[in-house]
Amino acid sequence: MLTGRQVAILVLLGGMFWLLALAYLRGLPQLLTDPFWNPLNFASTVSVAWTAVYLIRRLAGLAPEQLMAGVGLVGAVVMVADGLVLNWFPRVYGPNDTVSRLAGAWLLWGYGFSLAAALLMARTAKGAATSGDGSPSQPRAAVTPP
Repeated sequence: MLTGRQVAILVLLGGMFWLLALAYLRGLPQLLTDPFWNPLNFASTVSVAWTAVYLIRRLAGLAPEQLMAGVGLVGAVVMVADGLVLNWFPRVYGPNDTVSRLAGAWLLWGYGFSLAAALLMARTAKGAATSGDGSPSQPRAAVTPP
C-alpha cells in the first residue's frame, strides 16, 4: 500500500515526466519523423524508461513490493494526460497528424518499457531479499551446543 506522501510524490512525478516528454516532442519532432532518427529514438527510450523507474523508486521511497503500484500510478497520470491531449488537442504534440500519431506511439512504447523495467526491478529486489544472503527474511537454523 502506498502512503499519502508517496502518492503525492508519484502524481507530481507523473506531471513532471509528462511535461518533459512534451518538451522533448515539441523541441525535436524530427526525431519522430526522420527515417534514420526514429528507430534510434525508440531504441534510446529503453534506457530512459529504466532511468525513470529508478527515479520513481528512489524519489518516492518505494519498497520492492510497492514498485509496480508506484510506476502504475505515474503511468496512469501521464497516460490520462496523453489521452486527453491526443483526443482534444493533438497539435500540442506536433504540427500535424503524423507527428501526433508518432508521438503517441513513442509514448506508449516508453510506458510499456517502464512497466517492464519496474517488473524486473521488483522481481530482482525481491529475489535478492530471499536468496539466503543473510537477510532477515531468511530464518537461520537454530544451532544447539553439544
